[in-house]
Amino acid sequence: MRSKVQSPRSKVGRKSKVPGVLILLAVFCLGAAEALAASRPAAEQAKIDWLLEEIRNSKATFIRNGQEYDSSKAVSHLKTKLLFAGSRVQTAKQFIVGLASNSSESGKPYEIRLPDGNQLKLGAWLLDRLAVREKGEQAEKEKAPR
Repeated sequence: MRSKVQSPRSKVGRKSKVPGVLILLAVFCLGAAEALAASRPAAEQAKIDWLLEEIRNSKATFIRNGQEYDSSKAVSHLKTKLLFAGSRVQTAKQFIVGLASNSSESGKPYEIRLPDGNQLKLGAWLLDRLAVREKGEQAEKEKAPR
């Protein structure tokens, strides 16, 4: 009986399907993210997007499970959690309390270290930021002519 031994050259010219599959998966995930975001009320999605921009623009350090991350990594992580939560998150407050406050792995609270050195729980910081936005929205409504 002859054993089949493949030489390294026998694979030359074969293309791996992995890159194509990864590209297809990435396109699918982007489409799914938009579809899931569309399933939550537009006003609430706008608040969540605003909160994510507040994080991105904060120049703060984010602490997750004892590791420090920059703001862009924190936003990426929270967007991934939001994607997987899907329609279970309908409001900005649900986003903060359910996703952006604690690690789903360890249960430890996320923290934020501001540029001035002050370190806070991320959930509390986000609730404060949300209150600022909502107060501004309320003031705009009160100014509007009736």
